[in-house]
Amino acid sequence: MDIKITNIKSESFEWERPGIWNGMHFYGPGRLHKVTISTDQGIKGIGWNGGTAAVRPNNFYSLYVDYYKTLLIGKNPLETKSLTINLGEKQNKILGSAGLHTQVLAALMIACWDIKGKVMGQSIHSLLGGEQKRVRAYIAGGYYAKGKGLSELQQELLHNVENLNATAVKIKIGDPNAGISKDMKRIEAARNAIGPNIDLLVDANCAFDLPTALSYAKEMENYNVYWFEEPLAIHDFKAHKTLNLSTKLTIATGENYYTLADFETLMENKGASMLNVDATICPGYDVALKVAKLAQEKGLKIAPHGCQELQLPLVAAVSNGELLEFYPPEVDELRKELFYPKLKIDKDGYVTVPDIPGIGFELNMDLLNRYRVK
Repeated sequence: MDIKITNIKSESFEWERPGIWNGMHFYGPGRLHKVTISTDQGIKGIGWNGGTAAVRPNNFYSLYVDYYKTLLIGKNPLETKSLTINLGEKQNKILGSAGLHTQVLAALMIACWDIKGKVMGQSIHSLLGGEQKRVRAYIAGGYYAKGKGLSELQQELLHNVENLNATAVKIKIGDPNAGISKDMKRIEAARNAIGPNIDLLVDANCAFDLPTALSYAKEMENYNVYWFEEPLAIHDFKAHKTLNLSTKLTIATGENYYTLADFETLMENKGASMLNVDATICPGYDVALKVAKLAQEKGLKIAPHGCQELQLPLVAAVSNGELLEFYPPEVDELRKELFYPKLKIDKDGYVTVPDIPGIGFELNMDLLNRYRVK
């Protein structure tokens, strides 16, 4: 189809919420950056970053949108593969290989996929492969928070299981003020709360060096932990290899990898068996799908990180899509009304992929406009 991009709009939003943190980062205000791509055929597409545990500086995003706009106006938004290469790899000398600009490129490419789906009358999920109609979800939570002890952690996890239908839940470890003794008490309390039949996922958010990660992994084997996520600095591929070969735990990582080469190097080093590829971190669905397919070839699984409304089309598109990360309103109250249709976990712990052309979800602009920054 002969269709051309005529305009790109950048919008940023920010709202207050109670602070939470993981092992490395504090999450204060909620933030979301939205891009809207207009075309000469009257079809618009949207993409966004943030909306969950987002801390990245919104004011940088619009500057990168302005830069990319000069390269996108007049181009065909359906040609996402070539656009991703031309605006990604071929801009490395100018912008570098990874960073906030890559996240902006991801939002722009997601908006182009949204247009592609609307033009073709198909969901992005279907266009990516559509191998699964439903996928199991885990609830992301278990953050550290002021006044939140083991009892409050247990209550949260029980709520996720009993009221939100979760068959898998995740908690954070790695606060430098905690240490292995206190973190193991968190894991033990979590396991005692949810019982033996619910999967327990544990996330360190890159908090450890190799000796510490090895010590944690050895202890966690006593608690039937489903996976150990981001135990190490992301590019310490040798340490990932050593850890993965030294533990029975499933090592999961990848949410902070921007390039296909990152994932290729990780896989070459046999550093993980679960890849948390994020279509809003690597530059959109084209790269994320390549990662998923390469993982499939090597017998590995994917469980994408990030905003469930954007990651659902990806994880359900491939047969090795294992789990969808699901952020509940308890992580951010605005989530109750931020996206529609509302995505819910069914009674069996699975979510159903909407069969709507494009992304399949919209942002509640009546709500977001109250929090407009730019």
